[in-house]
Amino acid sequence: MKKTILLSLLISLSFYGQVSATWVNKTMTIGGLTRSYRVYQSPNYNATTPASLLIALHGLGDNMTNFSGIGFNYIADTANIICIFPQAVSDPFVGAAWNSGAGQFGYYPNSTVDDIGFINAMIDTTKANYAIDHSRVYLCGFSMGGFMTEKMALQSNNRIAAFASMSGTFGSQITTFNPGRHVPIAHFHGTSDSTVYYSGNLYGKDADSLISFWVLNNGCNPTPTIYSYTDAVADSITVDRFEYSNGDPQSDVWFFKMYGAAHTVLYKPANDINEAIELWLFLSRHTFLTAGINSTADAPSTVQIFPNPAKDIISIKCEASEISANTFAAIYNIQGQMLLKQPVYNENSEINLEGLAKGIYVLKLNSLGKTSTSRIVKE
Repeated sequence: MKKTILLSLLISLSFYGQVSATWVNKTMTIGGLTRSYRVYQSPNYNATTPASLLIALHGLGDNMTNFSGIGFNYIADTANIICIFPQAVSDPFVGAAWNSGAGQFGYYPNSTVDDIGFINAMIDTTKANYAIDHSRVYLCGFSMGGFMTEKMALQSNNRIAAFASMSGTFGSQITTFNPGRHVPIAHFHGTSDSTVYYSGNLYGKDADSLISFWVLNNGCNPTPTIYSYTDAVADSITVDRFEYSNGDPQSDVWFFKMYGAAHTVLYKPANDINEAIELWLFLSRHTFLTAGINSTADAPSTVQIFPNPAKDIISIKCEASEISANTFAAIYNIQGQMLLKQPVYNENSEINLEGLAKGIYVLKLNSLGKTSTSRIVKE
């Protein structure tokens, strides 16, 4: 997990002329620690057009400055992304490390550091300072950053649309596997990885076990569609992409099996694929809400939902002209299952959320043949 990505290998001469992009190093205090992270703002960023947010986690012993050279900033220049590269805290024995659950011989680096809180705080702060599309927040990571990505996918996925891990699986300290929803996720792994072994992983689950879990969790067909990339480069590496689906693209599990690849990130022209581009192409397919509750509202914009987040009671306000005898409101979980439904008789109505667990839900208001869809949060 100490593999360092060589920045120069990912930078094309064609990008050297760009001088108007913005790199900013920032800090915040979380759990009594001053945490650092690096932000990339494309020269094409426009506050009137909300951007996607991509957070990328470096590997063990690496740093945010080095890992920011993976190439996501160049994708951001055309794809409207704010990119964040956080810095892990230095562990006294192994260097910069995430509290990812990956460890060996009973030692788990930085096991008391609140990295989940740090990642969520960066999401909040970035949303406050930039125009961010809340449905397009993504997380990825390499090596130990991949382990941390997988931990977030399991334990704190209610704000992130999709995940992608590179050469990092579930850490051996993790014993509870209950993500609570279908999680769109991609994984990249080299069969010749001598750090995080493809089989016999010293720090957690093997790659095949990781994929099997997500396929089962997401209700995907266990028989994948397989796409083989053209083997055009003499690098002794071939790549197959295994796509698992259940017919709902918001539940996809994609596995990039890189035959002969070591503990590294593949890039063109040295390899047949550019891992950063393939990763983004997967992530960008997904918004937070699952199919069936993912469409934007076509009902009048006068519908208001408040407070949001809410504790027990949520109010719906709309115009009297939008109410009919068949108007009703329904609450769905993020798997698309209806949890409660009630009629709406007037322009000021309330829904009691007391019987629901804390989390994210979808409220649909059906009125006069139109549907308004809103994401709600119960605290």
